[in-house]
Amino acid sequence: MASLGFGGQMPAPKSIRPRSVISACTVSPRNLRTAPKAAVQAASRLHERGDLEWHLCGCSVAAAVVSCTTVALSKRSTTQISRRRRLSLPTIMHKQTNGMLVMRESAILADRAATSEDAVVSLPTMEQLHQPLAEWYALMDPLRDGRLWEDLIKEAWFSLRFGVVSAAFDFLDSVQGVGASTQWATELNGAFHPVSSPVRETSLTVKSGSLPLDVSGAFLRVGPNPAIWPPKKRTHVFDGDGMVHTVRISGGEVLYNCAFMETERWKFEQQLGAEWFLRLGELHGASGLAKALLCQLTGNKLTGLQPSEASTANTGLACTPDGKLWALNECGLPFRFQLDEVGYPISLGFDTLQGTLKGNMSAHPKLDQRTGEIFFHGPSAASEAPFFVGRCVDGVLIDRVELPLTDGFHHDLFITEKYVVVVDGSLKFDPSSILDGEPFWMFEPKRKLRFGLWPRCSGKMSADAFIWIDAIEAAEIVHTMHAYDDDGKVVLWAPVGRELQGARGTVLGDIGPCQMHRIVIDVAANSVDIQSVPGSELRTEFPRIRDDRVGQRTRYGYSALQGEGDCEFNFIGIAKWDFETGQLSNSIYFPAGVVGGEPIFVPSTTPQPCAGDDAGYIGMFLWDSWKRESTFVLYDAQTMSAEPVVEMHVPRRVPLGFHALWIPEDALQRGSGAGVEVA
Repeated sequence: MASLGFGGQMPAPKSIRPRSVISACTVSPRNLRTAPKAAVQAASRLHERGDLEWHLCGCSVAAAVVSCTTVALSKRSTTQISRRRRLSLPTIMHKQTNGMLVMRESAILADRAATSEDAVVSLPTMEQLHQPLAEWYALMDPLRDGRLWEDLIKEAWFSLRFGVVSAAFDFLDSVQGVGASTQWATELNGAFHPVSSPVRETSLTVKSGSLPLDVSGAFLRVGPNPAIWPPKKRTHVFDGDGMVHTVRISGGEVLYNCAFMETERWKFEQQLGAEWFLRLGELHGASGLAKALLCQLTGNKLTGLQPSEASTANTGLACTPDGKLWALNECGLPFRFQLDEVGYPISLGFDTLQGTLKGNMSAHPKLDQRTGEIFFHGPSAASEAPFFVGRCVDGVLIDRVELPLTDGFHHDLFITEKYVVVVDGSLKFDPSSILDGEPFWMFEPKRKLRFGLWPRCSGKMSADAFIWIDAIEAAEIVHTMHAYDDDGKVVLWAPVGRELQGARGTVLGDIGPCQMHRIVIDVAANSVDIQSVPGSELRTEFPRIRDDRVGQRTRYGYSALQGEGDCEFNFIGIAKWDFETGQLSNSIYFPAGVVGGEPIFVPSTTPQPCAGDDAGYIGMFLWDSWKRESTFVLYDAQTMSAEPVVEMHVPRRVPLGFHALWIPEDALQRGSGAGVEVA
């Protein structure tokens, strides 16, 4: 049992009277001014008699002081103060009313008193408590004239709603359990298991090969990393908070960094000390449907956040033509961050494009470095047209057009010099899948793959200007690799998935493994031809070209090769595709037990005069599931030798993630404005 003292220590209590302090300050207009003092006096008397247990005192003093203005502070909220060492509900209410500073400070004093069962605890001295009480009296004076009653009623109503919603979700959590929902954290021997803290300026050591002299810049990769682990709610692999991992290469030195994207969602849950926002993993079974309905009713009103501000920023990365760095997620605004001199990510906040972007931006905007335009799509709040396409120039949204696309997957789009193209595939969202515990999007064989082409020469975007062309078969495209114009046709290279009954992924159902295809969209003939190419028998995803060629012609592209089995992130190698010869050019397979990720092209800083656009390297993190070891590698993009040019040991495990980015040294050195944002 812990000892307790007001400025000292005392023996363990002989008896426990948990309601003594609370009852000392029953709330009413009559005793509103005297309640805080009565609470402290009662606590002092109980202390002198030796019958006050430390953790009950900790939460009761906080409850006494705070309940004078909140009226409805729940038992669950007060006990969280001592059990979780968080400000919990008092802090949340402080966010709602800036004037209630004394509430927050009093709760902090009580919170500091509650540490652990085995600790010797020193509560504040009476002198320390009298100081905030003096401020409290000054704050309470206007109450005699009724000037703060409206705020008090609002706070009480907020407290009641928070408690009711929290209790409802707690009950549904108890029905669901967590168990099997975190199975992904054990796959590939813990490849996705989250890490607990950021890392700054950690040197990498060469494991094999040597660092090439013509590489300088920063490699970035984002992925989901739950900040609260183990979770108390069902958690999907896509649910984690965004964490950006970087490798900074400069002057022969290689440094590793990683940091959370400190979104408003991340901050809120860190302050609360628990998960609050609805997760994909929770949308499972009847209880999941109940959670979805409850969330639909309450939204994020209790957090003060708009839906687009509740993003995890954990899926994609982008470097805009005006030098901003974005971390992206389907369901939110782009989240801005910058790198300091050693490559450490520093969070800045959501980017509203100077107030012109009101909704979500997809995880894969297309950036045309030649024109400075950014094209993207996202879900719209308009019920009659829940999908939109936008165009951004000079950091401002200048075009937005809503399209009647309702329930498709719509993860990626692509651009050429002449067109912006929307992909509308055969996956269909079915709400009943939540009740059945099935994947959210199921393959619908009657729904044909189609494309919506907007001519970039047509001026302002409009729904009428889109040209819709259907394929003759059902198929889905999750990620696109490269597209270009060819004599009145649009040629797209992308992995294509077709129906496979019974296939179950983490999000997609009844769809088989994706395989590379060449897709010819004939605008004049209004036709789509999906063509197999040499290499189409391989399972592949996460395709990329060099970033400075998006929207232009280039010869080579790269994609991650998938191994057999149900694990969607079992990337066992790299494929190189030749768009001119129309086939697989070469491939690399990792050693047994090693998995990688999205292949990112790293251009050489000193290419030969006649070098092709593959003059450079392929960079990524590798995970050795047998040795449980993370490394960073660079492969020769021209020779595609299975032996890395250099492999460097990372002293801490790097969880697998999603999409990545390379920023050349010249862009970093230009600094903010004309170049990439740097601290």
